[in-house]
Amino acid sequence: MSTSNRFITILLTGIIAFSGLILEARNINVRGTVMHDGTQDPIYGVSIYNKTTNKLIGTTNDEGRYTVNIPDDNELEFKVMGYENASVEVNGNLNIDVYLVPLAQVLDEVVVQSTITKALITEPTDIEVKGNYLHVKTHVKIPHELFSSSMRMIIQPSIYNITSKQRTFMKPVVFDGQRYAITQERMYDWVPDKDPLLPYVQVKNTGHRKDDILTIRDSIYVENPNNDFRCDIMSSLENYNGIVYADTIMIARGTINPLRFLSYSIQGSPVTDENFFPSPEMQLRDTKGNVKLTFPVGKSKLIMELGDNRNEMDRLIAQLHDIENNPDMTLKSFSISGTASPEGNYDRNRQLAKARMESAMNVILQGLSPMTRRNVEVSSDADVASWSEVAVMMRSDGHDEEAQSIEDIIGRYPDNITAQSRKITALPIYKSLIRDEYLPRLRNVHYRFVTSRYRYLTDDEIKELYATNSSEMSRYEFWRLYNQSAEEDREAIIRRALEVHPKFIVGATDLAAILIDRDASDVSLLESLLATSKRDVPDESRLNQGIAYLNAGQYTRADSILSLTPDTERYHKARIYSAALNGRYMDVMQEVSEDSPINEVLLLLAIKADDQAWEKAQHLGGSAKEEYIKAIAANRTDHYIAASTHLENALKLDPSLREIAKVDGDVLDLLNDESENN
Repeated sequence: MSTSNRFITILLTGIIAFSGLILEARNINVRGTVMHDGTQDPIYGVSIYNKTTNKLIGTTNDEGRYTVNIPDDNELEFKVMGYENASVEVNGNLNIDVYLVPLAQVLDEVVVQSTITKALITEPTDIEVKGNYLHVKTHVKIPHELFSSSMRMIIQPSIYNITSKQRTFMKPVVFDGQRYAITQERMYDWVPDKDPLLPYVQVKNTGHRKDDILTIRDSIYVENPNNDFRCDIMSSLENYNGIVYADTIMIARGTINPLRFLSYSIQGSPVTDENFFPSPEMQLRDTKGNVKLTFPVGKSKLIMELGDNRNEMDRLIAQLHDIENNPDMTLKSFSISGTASPEGNYDRNRQLAKARMESAMNVILQGLSPMTRRNVEVSSDADVASWSEVAVMMRSDGHDEEAQSIEDIIGRYPDNITAQSRKITALPIYKSLIRDEYLPRLRNVHYRFVTSRYRYLTDDEIKELYATNSSEMSRYEFWRLYNQSAEEDREAIIRRALEVHPKFIVGATDLAAILIDRDASDVSLLESLLATSKRDVPDESRLNQGIAYLNAGQYTRADSILSLTPDTERYHKARIYSAALNGRYMDVMQEVSEDSPINEVLLLLAIKADDQAWEKAQHLGGSAKEEYIKAIAANRTDHYIAASTHLENALKLDPSLREIAKVDGDVLDLLNDESENN
């Protein structure tokens, strides 16, 4: 198939036939995918023009897909650096898939015609991982025949994340010939900052007629260094009229990252500095009290010498003064319930009960401070005792016949208390028994007061509060309960504490340690607290957050926060492994190597001491990971058969390692050879 015939395939999604003539074009939405002619890979960022009007109408997304609106009789044109332009007439088709031919194929044909010097020469390289940064270093040779004073050369390195289908551009290199630079200024009306490439431009003197050797060295930050990456170099050469040469060359596939197998175990740490522990906090709790006062028959004035009134009142006033003098207590309410005996007129008895309450209340409140009197809630309830209560008391004392006589009168006059009183006071037993023995018991005033007092809850009260209403618990009460609970209950308690007190950093730190120790670390637990805290924070908070970052592959963040911890025994291991994973190999070579033979080989590979790494690797065991590491070391030292054998052993022992091998620049060639042989 010729180039002109193979770069476009058109899917006819509908053909509408008309018996008459089409008088004018209609706009339609055309969809499709733009792909590499050879690999069928989708091409991102293709510019799509309406060739008829020469207007840009769309671009392709990460999957090479596009949708454009265009008259059905116009023509589409597809342009992207590194590929031949392609044009296709719409002809009413709603779906048009396009296959672009890389310019490299055209250049290959030109090479046959002895124009090899008119191409960039790039050397293969590696994408090295240090922490969360991908590092690329390579050289590009620019033949002097390719560049003249009237041209601009743009060399654009980029990293393509194959896993997430995202491209990140590194710093471009831009060479302007002297004439081109002058023209560029004039085109922009002497405002050169309109040129977005200006910060990268180097004006080259082309008179020396020598090839340029360009060193490209750059790095980019990535969230997940274990993804699959490749490095591409895009280049273009343009003159005053447009692009005259363009190419895209892949110079690296997969990453070099032996420390992906680094072996370490770092325990989380709870907070040990008591200065950060929550202080005990008092809770406001209610307390109740009662007193009983007695009044003479028919009188409302409180007589202290009557009955036990003096002792009761002294006790009440003393309690109220104690409340006033205690800074952790306050009098919330004071209530009076007064009762009069039932003999005589009912309404008069009600008024008497009320008067007795007012009399007693005045005596009591005069002993309180003006502030307490102003703030206390006072309530009263006046009532008259019933003759039924007298009957009940008499029966309880064994006077059944006498009680029955009272009940008979109540039965005859059920709704008239005054009539009941007139008949009962006429009974022979009234003066000798009822008046002197039972009615005094009914003439009284009861006081009930409620105080609110701040005090420390007992352990049992804390447990009860956690079970019934944990939202009212203080940090201290959560902390006390947490430290006294069984291991299996502690995580739930501290999680609830953080729901009630989101800024409880000591609780969050201890929870972070619990999660780290069961291999379930959570980077979000402490992250916002450390970022927003306006106070000093425990060193353990930074330690646990740093460990969580390491476990999540966020090595740069881990290094940043662990650098703030003291270099003491508790924090040292996390600091040295963070240093290793962030590329400071020589600083920690000895300590990390002493932890395990595997780590020693990995660090030797990291510093490119490949011969030493292969020598040490041969003494490793036969686990899947060790076999894989042997394959890396053997491959780097050109022991190809041994490398293939060790990789084959590793994949048999642990097939999941194949997914790592697919993105590992150290063994990718071995994996490809294996696929070809199979």
